[in-house]
Amino acid sequence: MRRAQDCCILRTSGPRTLKVAASLRDAGFDAWTPEQTVSRRKPRSTKRVETPVPITPSFVFVRADRLADLALVLRLPINPHPPFSLFRHGGRVPLIADREIANLRSMEADAADRAQRAARKAHRQAFTPGQEVTCNEAAFIGLTGVVEQSDGKQAVVLFGGALRMTIASWRLTHNPVQEGNKPAMGIAA
Repeated sequence: MRRAQDCCILRTSGPRTLKVAASLRDAGFDAWTPEQTVSRRKPRSTKRVETPVPITPSFVFVRADRLADLALVLRLPINPHPPFSLFRHGGRVPLIADREIANLRSMEADAADRAQRAARKAHRQAFTPGQEVTCNEAAFIGLTGVVEQSDGKQAVVLFGGALRMTIASWRLTHNPVQEGNKPAMGIAA
């Protein structure tokens, strides 16, 4: 019995995986393959580029409610999509429930989180002494402190009293709301 959330599996060559998924999505199919972004060195260069790659090369998942349409596409004399085939086992097209690929979806989300975190870590941000900042990571999340010194990579932040911490600058954000409420230098409140 076919359910609306069931998927069928398409097979293609590894390098075509993302192209097949994109082409089918453009044609109105609910097609998906888990992907992640990796940093690769450009050929004959020292520069690096971010490149999307499939987590499961050669496998694309498509909602099974369009199985008949996929069969029609495969029978066309000239297929408008990159080459693919329906995965068959025991003479039939097996259907898998969405919950069976939930781990792949979480792997894709984890890969995206790691990429975002790496991008934040790569961003250097210098703060000026006396500037108020808010910590947006780790144990001090939400705490506001005053920068004593910063070199772009890390900052020494005074959180009040004697609590002074050295924190990576990518974990801090400028706090313009609090700074806007302070009286101007040299003017008594």
